[in-house]
Amino acid sequence: MSTGQFHKLLSPLSLGSGLTLKNRMIKAPQSSWFFEDDGSAGDRVIDFYEAIAAGGVGLVIVSAITWRSDHPAGAYGALHDDRFLPGMKRLVERCHAHGCPVFCQLHHSGASAMTGHGGGLPIGPSDLGPDEIPCPPPVGKPTRGLTAEEIAEDKELYFKAAERAKAAGFDGIEVHCAHGYYLESFVSRVWNRRDDQYGPQSLENRTRLPLEIIAGLRERLGADYPLGLRMNGQEWGADKGLTIAETVPIAKIFEGAGVRYISVSGYGFGPLPFRYLPDYWPYPEPEEHMKPYLKDFMGDGLLIPAAAAIKQAVNIPVIAVGRLDEAKAEKILEEGKADLVAFGRVLWADPEFPRKVAEGRIEDIVRCTRCGTCEDPPVGRPRRCRVNPAMGRESLFAIRPAEKKKKVVVIGGGPAGMETARVAALRGHDVTLFEKSSRLGGKLPLAAMIKGVEVEDVRPVISYLTTQVGKLNIKVRLGEEATVSKILAEKPDAVVIATGGLYRLPSLKGVENRNVAGVNSLSKQVKLPLLVFGPELLNKLTKLFLPIGKRVAIIGGQIEGLQGAVFLRKRGREVTVLEPSETFGKGIPPRYLDRLKPWLAKKDVQLLGGVTCDQITDQGVVITTKDNQRKLIEADTVMVLLSQEPDTSLLEALKGSVKEVLCAGSVNGAQVGSLIVNAIEDGRRIGCNL
Repeated sequence: MSTGQFHKLLSPLSLGSGLTLKNRMIKAPQSSWFFEDDGSAGDRVIDFYEAIAAGGVGLVIVSAITWRSDHPAGAYGALHDDRFLPGMKRLVERCHAHGCPVFCQLHHSGASAMTGHGGGLPIGPSDLGPDEIPCPPPVGKPTRGLTAEEIAEDKELYFKAAERAKAAGFDGIEVHCAHGYYLESFVSRVWNRRDDQYGPQSLENRTRLPLEIIAGLRERLGADYPLGLRMNGQEWGADKGLTIAETVPIAKIFEGAGVRYISVSGYGFGPLPFRYLPDYWPYPEPEEHMKPYLKDFMGDGLLIPAAAAIKQAVNIPVIAVGRLDEAKAEKILEEGKADLVAFGRVLWADPEFPRKVAEGRIEDIVRCTRCGTCEDPPVGRPRRCRVNPAMGRESLFAIRPAEKKKKVVVIGGGPAGMETARVAALRGHDVTLFEKSSRLGGKLPLAAMIKGVEVEDVRPVISYLTTQVGKLNIKVRLGEEATVSKILAEKPDAVVIATGGLYRLPSLKGVENRNVAGVNSLSKQVKLPLLVFGPELLNKLTKLFLPIGKRVAIIGGQIEGLQGAVFLRKRGREVTVLEPSETFGKGIPPRYLDRLKPWLAKKDVQLLGGVTCDQITDQGVVITTKDNQRKLIEADTVMVLLSQEPDTSLLEALKGSVKEVLCAGSVNGAQVGSLIVNAIEDGRRIGCNL
């Protein structure tokens, strides 16, 4: 699709009161987790939102700004006190400097909170015990129902926070009435069991509180001050969950109250991955209750049918969201299913997405791979993006011109090497990239083949990095191993080693048997088929033919081993995973892991932790269990899928010969660069500091 075909996406739209959006692309309200520990807006979150505003988006909606002081700070921003005004003013001013309007989404997690606030239970419309909550522990908690007096007090807190938002310069307020949060829990017959004027007996009662909020905002902020509203268009996973037939009249009620737009989201009751992260639905396989929605999921998007139905019923702009790209967004707008499109992780992956679409630079877009990394950062760390290391660290990873031009040699054409070369070239360095194979990508094509494309899709990483390396003035030497003499012949100022780590076979009797396969041998086996068929087709073909025994023992139970287990089980193999530690799945985002472990159990994949592998025979693997029992794990094929170890051989060989020698990615070992997110981050860091 050419740029000229994005005429709807790039066209302006008025929200009234003199507020016209320059295009139909909106930054979806997502919790950034970049606010300071007390909820104030510091440099990190301001830089983050400014980067998105500078990228050309039509509207930024700053998410999850709390209006009650008992709400956990840090993950969310706050406006429940005047002390938060200076930071919010700076945030708005920095976005306005790029001609981008900014809305403030006021938030309280309410009944849907995963933890109680202020030391108590989550608050909602009704008292719900452990057996009554629709989201089971540890995701859900019993809730405490609010009194009418408390609701009245909360409304006043909400209005005061909104007044602060206006004083800070926000161009409008988004009323958050979705996701089982404070206001939506009153609309929901699942959460709401009250018997007063806020009870579930009628739509009038259920919508009473959000309508009172909207009316109060009109009174406090002025009739012309823009208000929007986010609502659930559909709910799944619980009796009495909202249907599209029910949300259409609710949307008309909100339109009648005077909101300027309706943003349509959705919500699933049950375990966490089911709630508002539909990417997790089909991983590793869809459950029965998900299957009726998979056509929508794989098509325009899971949330689009509700948005389309609401669009036909109201006369105000409707915002659609969920797994969309520029082509799907244009199609939805053209077909009249929505007026605006909100992008979430698309803009995390590439804040310049709107500008690149407008300029026709589609091949330059950094694509979200739906890996789940952003939803599950390491404990104590803010969100991060696999493909955009600068997210939330814009100043740290800004690509600035080098003070002094250097001759840089990069060895290895995997993600760490390509990102290093790309950034170094953009900074003005003279870059040569050695890759011993016939193409760039390293083990990314193998990863793409094993993972498939239905949920996570690694292919865009390969496409983007190889395209950028090709467009920049980088001398790429494919099919050429970088020996010490070849490297020194380049007379480099700096050498970056990104050759990958070592996939060693363990020191076991029988490890050289014909029934044993490791990462290196598997890579050689699939090298030609990957070149011929590509990752997606080869993934499908392996379901028809795979030269591996019926019974497989996998040595290694972390990300490599468990993803291998999924791949093999889906191809009918009996699988046992052997792991020396008691922990499985390191490297897999927790929300994916939460779905994976029950699936493995359901599919009779045995996970044996705390074991010692003693010997490999033609019959399988002899192990010693954690209770000191010796036994044979019968297997036709033994696969060694252990994490990478550091490879310092080239580093040692170059010491003293080159002034600056650095290592990027998994050459440093699994702890640094085994994951794609770590490899790309390491490449960006080194490239920025050369």
